[in-house]
Amino acid sequence: MHFSRVINIMAALTVLIFLSAVCTADESPAQKEKGKSGITWVKYDEGLKLAEKLDKMIFIDFYTNWCKFCHKMDKETFSNKEIIEYFNEHFIAVKVNAESRTKIKLPDGEFSGRDLARKYGIRGYPSYWFLKPDGKVIVNLPGYSPPERFLPIITFFGDGHYENMTYREYVDKNSQKK
Repeated sequence: MHFSRVINIMAALTVLIFLSAVCTADESPAQKEKGKSGITWVKYDEGLKLAEKLDKMIFIDFYTNWCKFCHKMDKETFSNKEIIEYFNEHFIAVKVNAESRTKIKLPDGEFSGRDLARKYGIRGYPSYWFLKPDGKVIVNLPGYSPPERFLPIITFFGDGHYENMTYREYVDKNSQKK
């Protein structure tokens, strides 16, 4: 009898540990590493306010906890020194867990991460959005990108080249300089 009680208590503790991990899963691995230097990620509502106040573009990373390539982006691309420096200087970086049910207040209502993913029409992960400081969408880019391919993309948008040339023209122009 005593042994079955111990088993029941252990099972209950296992469930509690699992639930606590799921309930705190709104933060990405990158956000949990607050002690490390890296990209300064903010929540969606904070990002919109900061971007307008600081006149900086917004970069939104829509991710899920189960997404293998989302974790790969955090581990390989978003931890790259050049990308970290460029992001922190040129963008307000926002992380949105597309499965989060936690609500945030916005001028047009309350939204969860799930609601925002629906609002942006996200169909796969990871999914990245570049927005102007006023929140207007510039472009969406889906999928994993290694650091060497991602850096030219963020500089194309961060330096404003998207306003007067195509990405292909930008890449061709920069490959001629080398």
